[in-house]
Amino acid sequence: MNRGENMDAIQLIGEKLILEKNFLAKRIDDFIREEGRSAGPVTDEIIEARAELFQYFGEVLSDKENVSAARFQGWGKKTGELAVKYDIPLDQALESTRYYRVVIWEFFKGQVDEFNLSGSAVIDLAAVVDPLLDETVQAFSVAYVAYNNRILSLARDAIEELSVPVVRLTKNLAILPLVGTIDTYRSKLIMDTALEKCMEYQVERLFIDLSGVPVIDTMVAHNLFQVINSLKLLGVEVTLSGMRPELAQTVVSLGISFDGLSIAGSLHNELEEYGFTQHPERRTFA
Repeated sequence: MNRGENMDAIQLIGEKLILEKNFLAKRIDDFIREEGRSAGPVTDEIIEARAELFQYFGEVLSDKENVSAARFQGWGKKTGELAVKYDIPLDQALESTRYYRVVIWEFFKGQVDEFNLSGSAVIDLAAVVDPLLDETVQAFSVAYVAYNNRILSLARDAIEELSVPVVRLTKNLAILPLVGTIDTYRSKLIMDTALEKCMEYQVERLFIDLSGVPVIDTMVAHNLFQVINSLKLLGVEVTLSGMRPELAQTVVSLGISFDGLSIAGSLHNELEEYGFTQHPERRTFA
């Protein structure tokens, strides 16, 4: 078979690839199961995405349209995000990409035998298909990591917002209950959020309750009092409650003065002083 005949055969192979794209999309799961692996979620959306990639390869080989590498990269980006959407682990997602190569070359093997293609024609096939597959997998990997990081960042922002809840009790009174470990990063977050929310809510007095904080080290205690001093500059009076003996010792060892700072042993008792009372059926503000 001469080169011209080889090219004609390759075009026919591309056309057959387009016709069989849905079969090949499902064939991937056969290979995964044959190796004893879990195929994960296989939805119509995933099958459609697989078939789309085989469609692109068929169009490249049949020369029906000018299919650029950017189109394959776009497919990789889209399916990388799709894998994150279906919560497929990265190692499993990357493992599944190799089955595209296995399936498409299984298909090519049958066509090579049918058309009796020469060795040079097979090389021509590989020169077209393999680089595009490599670019597709690269785009898939980059998109997966980027999209996953974006979701994690949004989740982290939501958690951070919940970890520093400035809650307004009245028009000018608010509470900041702190729960869990406070490290240097979180103490900075407390500083930023407390200042921002107190300005937004026009808070005149803020209760900072520490009863849910197990340990506060020297650095965090120093940062906490920086928050208090910054709030004072904004005209916000601060009352600390739930202050444990070990925290008090840490503060004293730092030479931090309690002068001008309101200390409450119990948040409950302090709120009662401000008119909050507990009734059997409801809580009211006197």
